[in-house]
Amino acid sequence: MKKILKPIVITFLILVGCILLIKPTLKGIHYGIDLQGGFEILYNIEPLKKGDTVTEDDLDKTYKAIVNRIDTLGVSEPVISFEGNDLIRIQLPGLKNEEEARQRIGTTAVLSMRDTEDNLLLSSDVFGRGGATLEQNSKTFQYQVKLDIKDTEKFYEITKKISKKPNGENLIVIWLDFVEGLDSYENEKTTCGKDANMKCISSAYVNEALNSNSVVIEGSFTKEEAQNLVDLINSGSLPTKLTEEATPKSVSPSFGSDTIKKTGIAGIITFALITIILVVKYRLSGIVASVCLFAYALLVFVVFNLVGGVLTLTGIAALVLGIGMAVDSIIISNSRVHDELLKGKKLREAFKDGNKSSLGAIIDANITTFIAGVVLYIFGESSVKGFATMLIITIFVTVLCTVILYRVLLELFVNSKVFNSKEKLLFGISKEPKQKDYVKFGKVPTIVSLVIIVVGIIFACVRGFNFGVDFTGGTNINISSSNDIDFNKVTELVRKYDIRDYDYYMGTKKEGFIKLNDILDDETSIKVKKEFEKLGYTTSSSEISTLVTKNLTSNAVKSLIYSLIAIIIYVAIRFNMNFAVTGILMLIHDVLVILSIFAIFYIPVDFIIVASLLTIIGYSINDTIVVFDRIRENRKKLYNNRKELTDEEINNLVNVSSSNTFNRNIWTSITTIIAVVTLICVGLNDIYTFNISVLIGLIAGTISSLLIGPRLWIRFEKRTMHKKDDDDEEEEELKIKGINI
Repeated sequence: MKKILKPIVITFLILVGCILLIKPTLKGIHYGIDLQGGFEILYNIEPLKKGDTVTEDDLDKTYKAIVNRIDTLGVSEPVISFEGNDLIRIQLPGLKNEEEARQRIGTTAVLSMRDTEDNLLLSSDVFGRGGATLEQNSKTFQYQVKLDIKDTEKFYEITKKISKKPNGENLIVIWLDFVEGLDSYENEKTTCGKDANMKCISSAYVNEALNSNSVVIEGSFTKEEAQNLVDLINSGSLPTKLTEEATPKSVSPSFGSDTIKKTGIAGIITFALITIILVVKYRLSGIVASVCLFAYALLVFVVFNLVGGVLTLTGIAALVLGIGMAVDSIIISNSRVHDELLKGKKLREAFKDGNKSSLGAIIDANITTFIAGVVLYIFGESSVKGFATMLIITIFVTVLCTVILYRVLLELFVNSKVFNSKEKLLFGISKEPKQKDYVKFGKVPTIVSLVIIVVGIIFACVRGFNFGVDFTGGTNINISSSNDIDFNKVTELVRKYDIRDYDYYMGTKKEGFIKLNDILDDETSIKVKKEFEKLGYTTSSSEISTLVTKNLTSNAVKSLIYSLIAIIIYVAIRFNMNFAVTGILMLIHDVLVILSIFAIFYIPVDFIIVASLLTIIGYSINDTIVVFDRIRENRKKLYNNRKELTDEEINNLVNVSSSNTFNRNIWTSITTIIAVVTLICVGLNDIYTFNISVLIGLIAGTISSLLIGPRLWIRFEKRTMHKKDDDDEEEEELKIKGINI
């Protein structure tokens, strides 16, 4: 009895510890703008002078200057990421004043002193770094900015020269980001110094030479305007020119809070359903598995916080899928233990041998998914990088919790000897799998898949895909309401502003989005937003240019191609080329099925579909490898690992292996489908495309790994065998003729 108490107490303490750590762990999570609201903007990076090139040093200085400027905004956990050498994406969670951020971040902040004819007197390098301070004039009480001068001698000579000019021309004009040939004092002298956000920020008369180490910028500035100018100057000038490639994407806090609530509900429902399945199917080991899954989910967030990750919707999607993969590891282990018990082995021996035989399949399956995650991180843009980061973390934590921790806890139960004659109570009921002709069953799904792909290709060629603004450029306007959205009112409002080329999609009755093929100007965008607010609708919009779409598309294609190459190399090394070619063709099959259905039903395609495709690539190869592993194992067991098999033996090998893995693959897919369907049902509109594509991919991947893939492998294997036979016959004929004797 004492021996059984030990594993029970340890398991209970782990559960209690996880419960106690939930609140502090979740409190430490940093949410992205799609979860807490905020501001996102994408800049194109260009050299300050035409003909110059942007160097690595320029990019580094640009990054540091932007960080300094963001610090003055008081934003915690900003996300700044370069996309190639010409784009930089900035996310500012929790930011409320968008216009201030745009002004502060995008301004080059190159100060210069010029005369009334716009001739350069002093450049920004004469001012001391960080030497700008806010002051208040003791007489006028106006706020002003004081600048430190590094070269007082040069300043003296300049002021001496200016003081000798006629009255009206004896002025020093201070500019912010003066552009030769575009800006001039003549055009702005009436507004100069009236607003700190203007390029011409100050003009002062010089009546005598000034031997001073400072200069004061005066104007009709508010305290806030003057402080913004101080912060901008002190943050340093940008060595590059930043141009908005996409107008700021703004997400209201209401969107974020609602999303967090929905994902929380989805997570609870998913965990509850998976726990029920595990307990019903695997009894006590299912309870232990559920505790380990709880620990897994908590540890994922802990690691995510430690690496400074910012949680986004795509990250949550990766977490949910990671739970499916974690369950997969548990099911593989338990399935192998069941196999050993059915052979008549004692519990301890069956547990040991089952764990040993399952380890290779688990590692291979997770490595292929890891490869997809790494490729996605390297070539993906910001939101996809967040998905990849979470996916990679889940893989490591899966090995730690559902392989190591789960096995350690179960070993304590096994060693207690309480279950020596009660194996079913510990591991559940398992029946000898009925061998069926899976080779024959694979014919129908193969034909159906080919029909779907062919029809999809026809639709794609004739009508094309329903690409979102991520790929085509344009505007997305997300709409939400506490009440049901009136479609007619939305249509009427859009037509009011003569917007003709648009599509409207309903996620739920209270959520939807409008896709515009054009980019709205700032004035129209503000008017449209106010009109929706009058209707009681909350909106957020994002716009993207064709330059960005080219980069996104290029990165998407690279991600898919490189991941396929990496996976085929790994599978070829671990198995053989026939397995590798079969595996890669099944991955292509799964991708084509997803794209075909999207083309047939004209489902919107945005960039996040890349994340879903790579998820399915990793998940599908996971299932396929489990089948391959059994084929390899059974070949050794049934046919002493003979290289040459008859056609009948090859068919039998596949049927036996498919029977061994069928239930495992089905249950793994079911648990993951539960997670995805839950996300769809709670109404997470922002990742609707992702969820739909993953759902399609899971179904297609399950069918391809169980029925289509093995059937295709048989063809390759038989062809290899027949080729060897032909070569042997040819060699024998040559010997008879006396050529090689």
